[in-house]
Amino acid sequence: MRLLERDLPLAVLCDRAGRAAEGRGSVVLVTGEAGIGKTVLLRALAEQAPVPVLWGMCDSLSTPRPLGPLRDVATDLGPAVAAVLQEATAQHEIFGAALDALRSRPRVFVVEDLHWGDEATLDLVRFLGRRIGALPLLLVLSYRETVGPAHPLRAVLGDLVTTPDARRLQLTPLSRGAVAELVGEHGLDPAGIHARTAGNPFFVSQILAQPDSPLPETVRDAVVARTAALAPAERRTLELLSCAPEGVTGALLAALAVAPGTVEALEATGLLDRRERSVVFRHEIARLAVLGAVPAGAEPDLHAAMIEALEAVGGDASVLAHHASAAADVARILRYAPAAAVEAARSGAHREAVAFYELALQHIGQDDPAARAAALEFLAEELYLTDRLDAAIAARTQALELRRGLGDVVAVGDGHRALSLFEWYAADRRAAERQDEAAISILSDAGEPRALGYALANRAYLAAGRGDETKGLQAGHDAQRIAHELGDPALHTAASIGVALIRLGGGGAQEARSDLFAARDSGLRLRRDELVTVPMSNLAHHEVEQGRFAQADSILADALRFSEQRDIPICTMWQRAVQARLRLLQGRWPEAEQAALAVLAAGDIPLGRLWSHLVLGLLAARRDAPVENPHLDELWRLARKLGLPGVLAPATAALAEQAWITRRADPRLDGHLSTLADLPGPAGNQLRRWVRRLAGAGMADAHRSVPAQEPVPAIEEQPYEQALARWDDGSSDALLAALPLLDDLDARVVAARMRGRLRELGVTGLPRGRSPATRANLGGLTGRQLDVLTLLTEGLSNADIAARLVISRKTADHHVSAILGKLGARSRGEAVAAARRLGLEQ
Repeated sequence: MRLLERDLPLAVLCDRAGRAAEGRGSVVLVTGEAGIGKTVLLRALAEQAPVPVLWGMCDSLSTPRPLGPLRDVATDLGPAVAAVLQEATAQHEIFGAALDALRSRPRVFVVEDLHWGDEATLDLVRFLGRRIGALPLLLVLSYRETVGPAHPLRAVLGDLVTTPDARRLQLTPLSRGAVAELVGEHGLDPAGIHARTAGNPFFVSQILAQPDSPLPETVRDAVVARTAALAPAERRTLELLSCAPEGVTGALLAALAVAPGTVEALEATGLLDRRERSVVFRHEIARLAVLGAVPAGAEPDLHAAMIEALEAVGGDASVLAHHASAAADVARILRYAPAAAVEAARSGAHREAVAFYELALQHIGQDDPAARAAALEFLAEELYLTDRLDAAIAARTQALELRRGLGDVVAVGDGHRALSLFEWYAADRRAAERQDEAAISILSDAGEPRALGYALANRAYLAAGRGDETKGLQAGHDAQRIAHELGDPALHTAASIGVALIRLGGGGAQEARSDLFAARDSGLRLRRDELVTVPMSNLAHHEVEQGRFAQADSILADALRFSEQRDIPICTMWQRAVQARLRLLQGRWPEAEQAALAVLAAGDIPLGRLWSHLVLGLLAARRDAPVENPHLDELWRLARKLGLPGVLAPATAALAEQAWITRRADPRLDGHLSTLADLPGPAGNQLRRWVRRLAGAGMADAHRSVPAQEPVPAIEEQPYEQALARWDDGSSDALLAALPLLDDLDARVVAARMRGRLRELGVTGLPRGRSPATRANLGGLTGRQLDVLTLLTEGLSNADIAARLVISRKTADHHVSAILGKLGARSRGEAVAAARRLGLEQ
């Protein structure tokens, strides 16, 4: 079918391909409904592009092939890429090889049907998108516009569209005129066809392929009608090909005993196409239509035939697992699903690894507890990596019970060790410690020193978190001794992390920092990601606590680069949350808010969410002093559950600050504020300052004693703390000096309190803060939209707003819709909350 009404999209694609030829990379997103002509457009690009075009496809398999599009083009990219895909190689090495190959010369890389992409493919797209400006590459991504907000692709698209080198092309249905041009002299009614097809090019093409037939009611009817003239053997072959979403290579056709003449007869139907080295359906709609017309009960036999052919040519385990599942072939499911899971995990496709392990577990009988336990253990690790911590704990617990029934003492002990760490990440300190005690108790007499060594290293790490120096150092040194006896550098490094973290909080901090960097370097050499990320994550947090902001910034930049490249969610979440807290302390509040919100949107691992709740809760208190502060409530819940001084102290300080701002005593402070104020170092100093401020506010029920005034530490890098120090000074000059700091931060409620105190001191002619209009302009609101937003805060309906402003109801509706869009609000209530943040009620 001719390409109509696609001149502009094709021109954009050809222009971007020309840029790639000049060494300037870009990303183009091509989207639209199924059958809208995305593939036809991209074929036209392939014919006109001035550089070679690589074509990779995401398949609609029940569980997709890991890195399917990259595997499709691996041969064209060179032996290095093909080799790393075949070897037991980590994701970052695969991506590095692909990047090197794509740097070598200009190309177009089409990734089709990205809505079916596996997790590793989405990571690859994000990886290339972030580097596209430095590549001689046009990366073209096609996907259906119907992907929902929870679809993993949405986050990738959000990253891509914000880059300056990205362009989105939305393909629309054909107009009535275009349909009339296609109908031509077929003698059909263009208006009727346009109405029946809604301008969908694929459906139009199916109708025009059979102009003498009655208009079909559905696409399936149109497609199936095109197969009516096929011989039985040819129809059987077409049905066989329809159960292979991944396409069928020449070698596979030979293994299926499909003659060249049969392929030619099927191509004559217009349903199949040759692409690179494979035969594929021209459109997924056509494949599903043919598959849907297969007689009931016949489909499993088709998949069984495909399995035998794939085994003959050495097919991918993921593809074989798909066909084995469709054929209900239990033996082959158990053979291929675990292998596919291992391959998926290695490639970084952890969601797909979960699906394959779950498929295997559906078919492992209760009479094989060892196999079930092993699958559950692997599944637990992948669930953790996909941010499903509760499910990971449940799977590991099931595995532990099975191991206990088998009398496998070492596996039971190791199960408790794994659960200890999972419970720690779930912010359940007591549960983590119970599992730790069980692990050490069991493994101490199990005769397996390596397993005991790792349990001791885990104990040292947990002890460092709760400040138990004696227990932690003993466990860490014992683990290091075992590592030395076994000659195990990975175990020695794991143990050294806990020891260094304990010493970091006491004497020898500089040497402890050096040990943590050494652990990171050892982890890099050993290719053990957790040995790289854990020391840097904890060191970054420590530097923030100590006010060493430059060092923290440097460490976080390196740590985040590594964690994102390796796709380690718990570490990425923790590091970004620590970064959010750092930005808050530095007075970079918009960045802090953005980072904290990104963490909460990214995952649910409790330990990774702590500092985001702290940041967002404090920002809400300082800006608006809301009656309810759910972020601080959740922070307090998690802090109490963990029971760690290093978490309880900042959480307590946050509650104390909120109480001071709102002038409302918080019973949660009773018994915590005065106790934690005795802590040494910056945390205790901060709490002691809040004790004095609450005392000054007459909130005697929040504390029992007021510590003596002590020198304020250097806080040049912390503008908010500078402002509070001027409050503590109490003089009118100090308070006046604090106002610009608070106004610049938009700490509206605290600034208002400063102004109130100055008035009490008799100061007049106070400088005004930002006007409501100035704050509203931060949201891009016009003056009229500001007026409408102000009336929204009064609870007026759109009709009332129209009457008040003497405008039409329709105009008021438009203004309200525009305000919601600019403020990112989903409702009038959210818009009102945003108005309060902008200070419209002051």
